[in-house]
This record gives sequence, C-alpha cells and structure tokens, in this order.
Amino acid sequence: MARAVWSGTISFGLVSVPVRLYPATRRQDIRFHEIDRASGQRIRHQKVVEGAPSPTLPREWGREMPEVPRERGREISEVHAGWPREADKRPVAAPDVVKGFEVAKDRYVTVAREELEELAPERSRTIDVEQFVDASAIDPIYYETSYYAVPDRDYERAYGLLVDAMRETGKVAIAWFVLRRKRYLAALRPQGRLMVLTTMFHADEILPTAALEPATPTDLKKKEREMAALLINTLSGPFEPERYPDDYRQRLKTLIEGRAASARPATAEVTTGSGVDDLMAALRASVEQARRASKGRAKPAPRRKRKTA
Repeated sequence: MARAVWSGTISFGLVSVPVRLYPATRRQDIRFHEIDRASGQRIRHQKVVEGAPSPTLPREWGREMPEVPRERGREISEVHAGWPREADKRPVAAPDVVKGFEVAKDRYVTVAREELEELAPERSRTIDVEQFVDASAIDPIYYETSYYAVPDRDYERAYGLLVDAMRETGKVAIAWFVLRRKRYLAALRPQGRLMVLTTMFHADEILPTAALEPATPTDLKKKEREMAALLINTLSGPFEPERYPDDYRQRLKTLIEGRAASARPATAEVTTGSGVDDLMAALRASVEQARRASKGRAKPAPRRKRKTA
C-alpha cells in the first residue's frame, strides 16, 4: 500500500474528522534515462553558468564584479547570462543557486531562500472547508491532482455520515489545505465509501476561450440537429475506463522486455560537461578503457619447439 502523503483533519463548522491523504492516481509513463552510446553508462547533467559573472549580480554573493567590456556597441550589463562560450561555462554548487524571476529579456529579480520561507504559508494539519457547492457547478477543467482521504479508525462513523450527506445533497466541499509548504485550493467529493480530495486551479490559471471560440453557425437545419443527436445516442453507453488502455505504452513495454536479456552492463560513468577539464577527463577515461581492452585481446607469443639432438 502506498504511503500517506499528508495527515490532518477535515474541519467544517465544529466538526473535525482526522484523515490521511493517499495518492489516487499514478502515471504509468515509461521514462528513459540518457545513455552514452559508446560505454552504455548513464549520463548525468551538471548545472553550469554560461559566461562570466554578470555585473548585475549583488556583491554580497561573495564575488567581485569584473570590468565589463562592450559587445556590439552595447553594454554587457544588458545581458545577464554573459557570453555563451564553452570556455566560460563553469559548474555551480547547490548553495550558490538562487531563485530568479525573469522580468525582461535576460534580466532577473532574485529571491533568497530565506525570503521564500517568510512568504510561505504556515504549516497546517487542517483541511478547512469554506463552503459546499453543487457538484455540477464545477467545471472539470478546474481539477488537478487527486488524493484519497482515508479516515482514522476511531472516526469512521463521522466520516461515513459526511460522505452520505454530501452524496444525498449532491454537494462538493471547497476547502484550503497546506501540502509541502504550498497552500492549495481543493475540492472534497464522495466516491464510493471514500472521499476524494482534488487540488484545483485558481480562476486566473484557466486560460480564456474568447479568442478561440468559432462563430455560431446560423444555417443549421432541424434534421441535421436531430441526426447529430441520434448519432450521439447510438454511440452512448456507460463509461468503462478499462476499455481504453494505453496501446503505445504496452507496445513500448513489449519492445523493452524483448531486449531485456541482451542489456549490456555499463562501464565507466560519463558526466555531461562543458569545459576543457571535462573533455580531458573523458579522453583519459577513454584511453584507459582502450588500453584495458587491447591488453585483453593480446595473445601470448607461441612457444618455440625445442630441437632434439
């Protein structure tokens, strides 16, 4: 069984029901790693800075700002990223990485981790129900990620009462809760004997459709509408999700399983790099690998037969 990702209480009015949230969905996509064709080893990526340090970086980052040359008649200070030359790229350690929001082309407003912590919502173990709305009033486009809200054993009666009441009234609870330092708008709705909590998009995250909507046809005839409705009714039936498997994923799994027996072991690890040192390290490793391979292929010289008198 999957581990709970959150535990707390559903709170509405003076009623509180302790619950645990479990993932309700799981992506089954087949994910690939990047592999070096020559060695068969997995490739790992580095975080690198492209170009010399920008003069727009704050001095408190611990680096002196270099004197900035001109580039094509304009100040380099207009370009935050510097020059994208291979020789200028250098790895960056995790403590030296800060968050930056691009406010204009190649211009960033930086925010420190401490500032983000101050703005983060307070940790909470409560799903605060704001109101109940008709289930039909929520467009499915607002739904994002779903979790099963499972009650604690001693509160199954109160939980079951809430599930039954919401089903009988056809209502969905709109609530707030905090998960991993982010405050989410969510919907609680009954599904079988459980409740499903689904995070929701905010109103300003739903893109407008006005510019996309086609013109309303004015010349549709009654018979055409009736025929279209007849076709829909003919193809109608209960929703059975198992009827719609991911055929591409199944074919891909069959391909991989067919080659599993011939999978070759990896040799020396390869790291994607961008500078001269990375290239030299890769070359040295390749030379050593070639030497070992050549020694293994070398055969001992044939022994000479001793002459008999």
